[in-house]
Amino acid sequence: MDTFEDVWRKVKLHVPLADALLCQEWVQASWRRLCDKRPWSWLRSENEIITNDQVTGTVDITRSSATVTGVGLVFAASDVDRQFRVGTNQPIYTITAVDLGLNTATLDRVYGGPTATATAGVVLDAYVTMPADFGRFLGVLDPQNGWQLRWWITEDELNLWDAQRSSTGTPWALVARRLASTTALDGRAQYELWPYATAAKNYPFYYIRRPPALQDSSTFEGVLADRGDLIILAALAEAAEWPGLEDRKNPYFNLRLAEIKRKQLVEELALLELRDEEVYMTWLETVSWINRGRAPIDSRYLQSHDVPFAAG
Repeated sequence: MDTFEDVWRKVKLHVPLADALLCQEWVQASWRRLCDKRPWSWLRSENEIITNDQVTGTVDITRSSATVTGVGLVFAASDVDRQFRVGTNQPIYTITAVDLGLNTATLDRVYGGPTATATAGVVLDAYVTMPADFGRFLGVLDPQNGWQLRWWITEDELNLWDAQRSSTGTPWALVARRLASTTALDGRAQYELWPYATAAKNYPFYYIRRPPALQDSSTFEGVLADRGDLIILAALAEAAEWPGLEDRKNPYFNLRLAEIKRKQLVEELALLELRDEEVYMTWLETVSWINRGRAPIDSRYLQSHDVPFAAG
């Protein structure tokens, strides 16, 4: 089983003029492009969104200040990266730090509402942040209610439906928001869970993960585990388009060769996709029949009815 180091060193054998960093970059880029080719079985992963009970109490808060002081509300260390708001018609803020001794919380930006003393405040999980390797959703489940959450709702749509963000209750949507901006979560995808949950719950989800950056000891995954030669082929197509240094030409430079290798790569990948399809089917679509209003659908129903599994 080839490692990343094995692969880039073999590329360098073909192109000795290229230094190690350039060979590594060719392999890294080829690996990323191959991973983007399809939802490979080895990139499928699962995790859970976990929300906790909201906490309510009174706070002192000052306009144009990012510090909130708890009066009846006691802040906890676990409140960092949770959300805070005053009332039901004020914006949502994210808590970036908590001082347990002073019972204060620092918000991600200064508070824009009116100064208030002993006013009602709430700490809740309005936003949820995805794992660092998150690429895109395959499904988000609410096992308690037996349905999927909708993850294709846009922020623009939610702004039309609930500009005040006053709706609370059972969430049914994960609304695309932006990348998290706090230090601990910087750069990770963040979604708004709407309507806002007030009680602790969990939502299992399935997703396509982003391929990790390769280290020298890294091995390739899935049906690529024993096909380091395909990574080499893709990297050599890159190498054949590199003219070389200013004072030394790359002997491997040949645009026709690059074209031939890319064509060969396409043919090999088509066969590899078939292998991966045998591991996890993605081409077969058979779910439309269960959404046509027949209920209840259970094993007894399926055993006593000729239910068509094809769309139509």
